[in-house]
Formats: sequence, C-alpha cells, structure tokens
Amino acid sequence: MRRATTAIVTLLAAMAVTPAAAAGDGLGFLGAAHRLDDPPYRYVVLSPRARHPLTVVERIDMRDSTIDRWWYLRGNWYLPAVAADGTAAGFADGRLVLTTSPRRYPPKRTGFAVLDTRLFLRHPQTGQAPRHAITRFSLRGAYGFDAISPDASTMYLIHNFFGRGRVGRYEVRALDTASGKLRPGAIVDPDEPDERMQGSPVSRVSSPDGRWAYTLYAGKEEIFLHALDTVRGRAVCVDLPQLEDLREPFQLRLGLDKAGGRIVVRSRDTKNAGTGPLLTIDTDSFQVHEPVRATASKDPLVFFHAFSGPGIRTKTLGHSTAGRRIEMRQVGDPKWDGELLVFGCIHGDECAASKVQPVSSLSAGCPDPDSDIYFVPNLAPDGETAGSRLNARGVDLNRNFPSEWKRIGKRWSPQYSGPRPFSEPETRLAAHVIRAVRPAATIWFHQYRGRRPFVRAWGQSMEGGRHFASLARMPFRAMRWLAGTAPNWQNHHFGGAAFVVELPRGELDQKMRVRLNEAIVRMGRWVRED
Repeated sequence: MRRATTAIVTLLAAMAVTPAAAAGDGLGFLGAAHRLDDPPYRYVVLSPRARHPLTVVERIDMRDSTIDRWWYLRGNWYLPAVAADGTAAGFADGRLVLTTSPRRYPPKRTGFAVLDTRLFLRHPQTGQAPRHAITRFSLRGAYGFDAISPDASTMYLIHNFFGRGRVGRYEVRALDTASGKLRPGAIVDPDEPDERMQGSPVSRVSSPDGRWAYTLYAGKEEIFLHALDTVRGRAVCVDLPQLEDLREPFQLRLGLDKAGGRIVVRSRDTKNAGTGPLLTIDTDSFQVHEPVRATASKDPLVFFHAFSGPGIRTKTLGHSTAGRRIEMRQVGDPKWDGELLVFGCIHGDECAASKVQPVSSLSAGCPDPDSDIYFVPNLAPDGETAGSRLNARGVDLNRNFPSEWKRIGKRWSPQYSGPRPFSEPETRLAAHVIRAVRPAATIWFHQYRGRRPFVRAWGQSMEGGRHFASLARMPFRAMRWLAGTAPNWQNHHFGGAAFVVELPRGELDQKMRVRLNEAIVRMGRWVRED
C-alpha cells in the first residue's frame, strides 16, 4: 500500500508540469477530450507518458474547485472525443467511459473502461465481496466510442475498417455493458441499409434526456446528420446538401433551440457563412428548414469559366445514382448578372427537351452575347436509360425536394418520394447548382399525355411563367405546386421565378425545337440585369 501511495504522489507531482497526451488520431480521426462536465462536477483524465503508465481520473467539484474524488487505472487511458469539435459524450447514469491509447495503427485490439463514479476504487458492500468501480472490455479490431444510453446499459461504438493504413469505412455497433459483448448486426438507417458510412464527425449535440445523439459528418462528397437513438438502437441519416458549398465545413457546429425540438446548424466561419443559423432540423420528423438568406454571387467552383466573352462551356457536375455523368452547359456571356437556369429532364421518360440548344437567330445561331444561360440537359440519365420516370433507386426525383415533402408510395411506385428529402444524389446536385448560380429564373421541362404544350406556375413565379408562355406562344395555367417538387422548394427558399413547361409526349419536331430555343434566349435577355 505504501508503494502505491508513493507512486500516486509521484505521478500527481509529474502531472503538475506534464500535459495530458491525446495519443495518435484516436480512431475515426479523433483524439482526447479535454474534460467532461456533469454539473456540479467536472471530470479530468491525466495520463502522462511514463515508463510505467498510470492514469488518474479526477472529479472536481466546481462549486469550490476542490478534487472531490479520484481513481487510478494502470496504462494510458483517455476521455474519447466524439467529434472534431472536442465534444465528450461518454457519461450516463454516473458511469464514465474511457478508452485506451493505441500504440500502433491500425490497432489489433481496443480497450474500454466504464468507471462508476458513485463508487470509490473499491466500494464495500455488506455481506458481499467488494464491488470494483471500474469495468474493462477488450475488443478485437479498431473501435472508437460514439455514445452511451441514458441508463448506461448500452454503449455504441464506431467499428473502423482500414485499407492501406487508412480508415476506409466504418459502422456503428452496440455493446452490452453488462456482458461486455457486441450485439449482432450494425446499427443502420432502415431506409438506407446499403448506404456506407463515410466522413468525419464534425460536431455533436445530444437531446436533453440523453436519448438521442446527433452528429454532423463531413465527407468528400456529402455532409449529413447521423441521429442515433441510444435507447432503441436505431439510426436516421439526413443528407444536408445545403451545406456542401461551404468553404470550411469543419467550422460547423450543432446546437439545440430552447425547446429542444430543433437542431440548429451554425458556422464559426462567419466571414463566409454569415452569423445566423444555416439550417434547422426538426427532431421529430427530421425535416430540414433553410432560413431565407440574402442572395450571393454565383459560386465559381460550380462552373469554371475557361475564357471570357460569349461562348459555350461544358462541365461535369457530378454523377447519378448509377454513376452516369450529369453535365451543365454555360451558354452566352458570364459577365451578366441575372442568370437563367434550365433543366431539360428530371423524369427519365420525359427527356425531349434535353435536345434543345439555347441559341437562336437573334445571335445568328451562336451563343447569345446578351444573356447568361445555364443548361442542365439531363438530371435523370439512369431513368432515361431504363425508360423509367424514376432514378436507379426507384425514386421520383421531383418528389424528393424538402418543401412540403411527405412520404408518397413505396420504392418503384410512380411517385415514390424517397426515404427523406434530398435522399438522392441527383436532387442534391440540382440543389447545389441552384444555390451556386442563384438564377433569376428557372425553367423545368416536363412532358405529359396531352397534345398542347403549356406553361404552369404559382405564386411569385407566375409573372415569369406568363412571360415565357408569351415568348414560346403557349397557353399559361396557374397551378399550385405539388408536395416535394423542385419549383415548390425554389419558390419557398429563393427569389426569382421557377416554373414548369409541359410538352407533349414524344420527340420534339424541328419547329418546336427552334421555337423553344428562341424563347429560352429571349427569356435569358429578359432576366438579365444590366
């Protein structure tokens, strides 16, 4: 006992001048949290590099700044951070979670310890053997801590799979803290069971009762919210394409509103992202709400101008669900503000307008020097290839936008709205283009079984729709937007007009093609800002 006491005194003296070390990347690109607060207490873990590693956990009473209680563990342990913002979330029902500091990557085994802070290191119980305050687990493989249920019965871990020395993918697993064994199967969103989790956790916030853990992830291709129900062991993933244009995604932070009913997304990069909320997410429905923000100049990252002056520039914007290219053309002179955006096809069996060319006799068949037109010929290449209205996952893209979105049908039914808004890469891509270009007007081409083409719009878009109808010599109809459609979303979140042109089924004849080309160029001139 005297040796242990002497060792602890020596260790505490060394800690006065040696900072706690966060070893390596901490699995999942994370390190150690500096502290964990559970008012009125604060927990601090001290684990200096030493020949005989020993870790001390201190509980500080913040009311009088005294060390209220402390424990020690042999080896190097630390408080795991659950996001890049340094959030520590490993505390529930008086139990504190620690994890080992691996010496090599990828580690062959990962250790966890659950410290019952209600007990001393050895807490005597009448008529029973002394109950130890610390329970340890060791798992084969590379794991990181993610969350713990409010009653501390279930711990959720990130199982990392390495390829070429780097984390290639990962999955969420549940561990029973009573037995120390993993429960079978990964925790996945039932609406997207085949979706691979990729990206780094940026920020974390938990529901007031500790049941839900909300984590914002940023990857190379997308930003999404991972909502984990730690009581029922279920997950919901919410894609957030609204944030993909941000220059500094790792400056994003999550919070909750005062009522706890909405997750609020803000950025610390106020210079480029502004000071207000970027998004709010309803914690019941997981609907995403985007505040109306001042318009910004078009994003040069979306379209790189190869040269100045009138011309036609083509760029691959991204890929469809099945990996087919989706392109955009910039036609005219990019010097003008007041852009016109045209989508030739959003349903795979309605792609006749993908053959139009925004050039006309006004400019002798050349790109018009007096307009700036952005043209996405085909947003649904998978559906066109299959001769289907739907994309490769059986989703109607024009029911997959957030405004008034609701669940419609089942997968492969004609108007299936998808598992949630913006669940499809094609709709996320369209949203990216719209946010970047900020068009003064947007034309969405469709086809229907009638014989006469017409233009339809509602609300703020009726003026623009009527004007295009007159240019194209078509009737105009005032029609309310359907739930989850692209113009509905644009009309709720952006200025300018967004309207639909309904063409008859089949290929366009030469006269109709020329008529549309002329109307589009004239519309581009009409929305131009001198």
